[in-house]
Amino acid sequence: MLLSGVGIEEKGLAMKKMRKKGVFGTVLLLVIIFSGCGSSESFSSHLSSGGGTGISNMFDSPAEMGVGDIMAIEFINSDEVEVDFKGVESGANFILAVGSYNYEGYSSTVTLAATDMSMPELNDPDSASKSMSLESEGAYLDDDDEYGANEILSAWLRASESTLSEVETPASFYSANTYLTKSMGIKASALGDVETFKVLNSLTSVSSYVNVDASVRCVGSNVVFYVDVEVPSSALSSDDIQTLCGDFDETAGAEMNLLGDIYDPDGDGKVHVLMTKQVNKLGSLGGGIITGYFYAGDYYKESASNPVSNYRDIIYTMVPDPNGSWGTTISRNFAMSNLLPAVLPHELQHAISYSVHVFENGGSSEESWLNEAMSHFIEDYFGVGNENPSRYAMYLASPSTYGIVTSGSPNLMERGGSYLFLRYLYEQSDDGDAFLRRLIDTKSVGVKNLEEAFDGASGMESFSQMMARWVISLIMTDRGISQDPRYVYKPRTYNQATGNYHGVCLDCDADDNRGTVLNGVNLNQYVGFHSAMVDASAAKFFEMTTLPNELTLRGKESDGNFGILVRTQ
Repeated sequence: MLLSGVGIEEKGLAMKKMRKKGVFGTVLLLVIIFSGCGSSESFSSHLSSGGGTGISNMFDSPAEMGVGDIMAIEFINSDEVEVDFKGVESGANFILAVGSYNYEGYSSTVTLAATDMSMPELNDPDSASKSMSLESEGAYLDDDDEYGANEILSAWLRASESTLSEVETPASFYSANTYLTKSMGIKASALGDVETFKVLNSLTSVSSYVNVDASVRCVGSNVVFYVDVEVPSSALSSDDIQTLCGDFDETAGAEMNLLGDIYDPDGDGKVHVLMTKQVNKLGSLGGGIITGYFYAGDYYKESASNPVSNYRDIIYTMVPDPNGSWGTTISRNFAMSNLLPAVLPHELQHAISYSVHVFENGGSSEESWLNEAMSHFIEDYFGVGNENPSRYAMYLASPSTYGIVTSGSPNLMERGGSYLFLRYLYEQSDDGDAFLRRLIDTKSVGVKNLEEAFDGASGMESFSQMMARWVISLIMTDRGISQDPRYVYKPRTYNQATGNYHGVCLDCDADDNRGTVLNGVNLNQYVGFHSAMVDASAAKFFEMTTLPNELTLRGKESDGNFGILVRTQ
């Protein structure tokens, strides 16, 4: 059952996220931190001390480590840590991750330097530049490269939603009753009915719109589908509409049962979906594709500050455009296999999140990074997550550049990272579905919400502990070095109903209808001296096949830097 009731002023809101690019000092002591202010003991206390097939254990020295074991190196009250590799057996290889668990602040720099003469190339005064030239990790992109049309529009919508409840009449002012429903002219939708909708026509304004006439093409138990009357059947057939409507009717009911009810201002008990070429045109304004959107302004009455409201619970989607008539060419097959099945539960999550956070609990809208992570996860949850592998493949190619917690709307790579992070926490939770529900049914947002909602094993109470465990999973998964369920993603499962996969694969053919091939997290070859810049809540990974006798790691505890050493051979 949907929440019933009612209730934007466009402001000069920043569209793009400010990148965190500051550098603190010339050297950064590498410390592996597995708790907010904790120690290696606080992290390792929940690990198995005994051996066992596939179990990863914690050690204090590389010489003690077997394949799949972990060493925590911490920056506690020190600017420098030395890792002693003496005694490591010949042929041993390691992966070293360095990063920052800070989720507020700027980038930091981690330096790695051998402190012995076992590597002759370190005597070369140009060794620093030579070693850094071998690093393959991507550099920071310009803002214009980081944000496509989808991300630009989402930035404005989520930013505008953050002020809606403050500037518009709150939903609690109204009561859901027959008089209100009749006075607003709301009626039950019937097949063939034609209505006029306001649809955004700007990527950077929530006041600019055009009118679109659309007819009712499908009425289900939970949803009503409207289709733009100017969209020909050659682009979107009646069979396509019925397939989408039938599948989403079932998914919408399950999603609301999982996460919570949505606010229902028109009182008809159904989620409205408008499929229109105007969304395609929106994408063309940014030179790309917008698959759809939800905007909470539709939950409030039309007003001078909220002129775009259709005053109903509604999701807007693009339509297939095989001839590129309204923007980027989008084949019917790709739209029906990848884009449209995913955007519907994705946007419904946004609608539920705002409804429960703001109207039911009297809080504020969820922070954009976690809001998007939830929506991308929900695509996966319902077996329509074909677009997720291409997102997180870009993240894995440059994980130090893109933090999973962002101060503004996340770009495509950051969405991929935050999805991976949330997926890992879901799998580590004692009750994943209950974890998701707690993330929605609360007044808390962002990291605070995540820490309060998570119910997994001990040693994962804080964000930094969660992140440390997750970084290990990016090293371990699909490498065949450990089957410890604490440190690897669960194997993907095939959804017979949708023909797609649930879950994560880090080294595989994604089989996502777009040719994505995953090769694991990007590894930079360690050859001596490295100066690695890492964003807040990000990590960089080094493959160590030639080992020094000692490795000096420099940095700052205040920057939240951490490191993780895993033996891989």
